[in-house]
Amino acid sequence: MKAKLSIEVVSKDDGLLNSIYRALLPESVKPPSIECRVELVFQSKNKLVIDIECSRINLLRAVANSYLGTLSSLIKSLEVLKVNE
Repeated sequence: MKAKLSIEVVSKDDGLLNSIYRALLPESVKPPSIECRVELVFQSKNKLVIDIECSRINLLRAVANSYLGTLSSLIKSLEVLKVNE
């Protein structure tokens, strides 16, 4: 059984989305587990989608939590640095 999850990040600021994309790209090229696949896709200028697919539900939970934590830290950091303005 495969488990899938999509995380959508929507922003009017394409600079913010590009910064997030570049920061997450190395992790998506080499996911934390060989049993998972991660893909970053721009569905539009204002929407970045993180697709996660794992062979087990517990792996999906762990990988999703990792990406959500990283995403939260990135957004907070970029706000402090005012990259997203």
